[in-house]
Amino acid sequence: MTTLLDKQCISGNIFLLTFKRDDKTPIFPGQFANIMHKSREKILRRPFSIFSFSDDKFSVLVKNVGRGTEAITEINKGNKVDILYPLGKGFNDDLDSDKTLFVAGGMGIAGLYSFLCKKKKQNIIIGDRKGEFKDVIKYLGINCLYVSESGKNDKKGKVTDFLDMFDFNTLLACGSKQMLKALKSKTQNKRYLVLYEEIMACGVGLCDGCAVKYEDNSFRKVCTDGPLLDGNRIIYD
Repeated sequence: MTTLLDKQCISGNIFLLTFKRDDKTPIFPGQFANIMHKSREKILRRPFSIFSFSDDKFSVLVKNVGRGTEAITEINKGNKVDILYPLGKGFNDDLDSDKTLFVAGGMGIAGLYSFLCKKKKQNIIIGDRKGEFKDVIKYLGINCLYVSESGKNDKKGKVTDFLDMFDFNTLLACGSKQMLKALKSKTQNKRYLVLYEEIMACGVGLCDGCAVKYEDNSFRKVCTDGPLLDGNRIIYD
């Protein structure tokens, strides 16, 4: 059990929840937390990328899109919460910030944020179908190329339309499977890493519910082999 220290509504139905770190196990970019909250009924844990972390706290970004996430956004400051963390394999290698392109689809920024080095200029594209993430980006202070399919007050198009604007040898992406699949076709001969999101029950490799298939017919469990996986080898259904 851990304690909710702070909850902020960033924009509409998007919340930043900050929890006390009782477990001092090291956290690395790419890892996630599996949260249980029983405000209404017994529900499965919900996995959330660890958005940011320090020695004494960590945060997750939550979008209220249904019964489970609504229950989690209703947690109040000071409440005790049942959370398993940090889960998954963390990324502990150095990324060449000048040659890495980060691509987030909407809430995919929740997974990528912990990879960003705040002291260096980095190449970032954030795609947003409806153009509703502008306030979130402003709140987070992210300097990025922001594109949306609506084109309202920003560049119109999809993230794949703007890759040629950047010189990169590594692409790190998080977003919908449709977006990740489209990026794969554009990243030949480049390192392509994806922070893969999948529904899961246990989060610790027991249920096999989050397995994804590779092109060699082998499988990877998102919760224990990932969530950071080789985007060029995944078969996107």
